[in-house]
Amino acid sequence: MSHIPNSAMPHAGDTAEPEPGNDTTLSEHAAKLAGMARAHPRTAAAAGVAIFAGAVAAAAIPFVRARQRSTKSAAKPRKTRSAR
Repeated sequence: MSHIPNSAMPHAGDTAEPEPGNDTTLSEHAAKLAGMARAHPRTAAAAGVAIFAGAVAAAAIPFVRARQRSTKSAAKPRKTRSAR
């Protein structure tokens, strides 16, 4: 991969000033989210349930895979060589 110096392409360099409008803090975002939840409680409840269901599904994946592995190994009879 080639390297092009910033002096050759000054428009491709990092911008020194931050973009306007991105000065909000985490607490401001949380307050905005809480206000939206108060305005639309059913939507907020549905979103909470969806997030919870996703977390439960993600936590269950290792247990399901382990169970599948154990049933596959227990269900297969071992092949034995019979004397001819």
